[in-house]
Amino acid sequence: MAHSTEIYPVEIDPFFAEDLRQMERAVNYRRWQFDMVAPFIRGRVLEVGGGIGNFTPQLAAIAKSIVSIEPNEYCHRQLLEKTGGIPNLAAHRATVESLDTVIPADDRFDTIILMNVLEHIQDDRAVLATLQQRLTVDGRLVVLVPAGPWAFGTTDDRLGHYRRYSKGYARTLFGGLGLDIEFTRYYNFIGIWAWWWNAKFHRRANQSDEQIRFFDRLLVPFASQVEKFIHPPVGQSVLIVGRRKKS
Repeated sequence: MAHSTEIYPVEIDPFFAEDLRQMERAVNYRRWQFDMVAPFIRGRVLEVGGGIGNFTPQLAAIAKSIVSIEPNEYCHRQLLEKTGGIPNLAAHRATVESLDTVIPADDRFDTIILMNVLEHIQDDRAVLATLQQRLTVDGRLVVLVPAGPWAFGTTDDRLGHYRRYSKGYARTLFGGLGLDIEFTRYYNFIGIWAWWWNAKFHRRANQSDEQIRFFDRLLVPFASQVEKFIHPPVGQSVLIVGRRKKS
């Protein structure tokens, strides 16, 4: 699959859309991911890469208002269907680069969130620099991304990932933008080893429904509780929260 400078490539129903549908069925895992970011969500929210709406309704429930942008035609239709009728939510088919065409250029947000999106963007720094200008003073940029560059493999390639992230790279990236890093943490210690095994030994191009079902039903409830008390040194995901400086 060819990479794109947009948030996602623009095929009608590419592999990553099927991945989003698989994740939609992973109820416990989605809840865990949402619980990661929820403490940092406040006020007016911009969701970049709403996908098929796996997190959008939950974000709307804790935000004052939310704007969700999604460039993929198929995903955007699904997003509209899932979020129709939510009064404090607007969903647009747009990229970060075309944001000014759907939202006034002087509009600012208290929180901008990217859930498993930044890894799809070749020039991640340029996109974050653009989004930073949309933050209110002291506003938060909340980014959840795949972690473990050493676990990058065929599934990442197939999903259109340019990279997996580390805390060190995140600090360099955010620091170069002049954002104060408020929080970083790895999550899902068990999941990264399963991903690494699939990438380096099985060389799988996709995640199987059976693997996801086993992980979601049997492992996530245990792992999510353990990691409330023990913060792992590595994980399948890393959460980075930056704040726009006051001056």
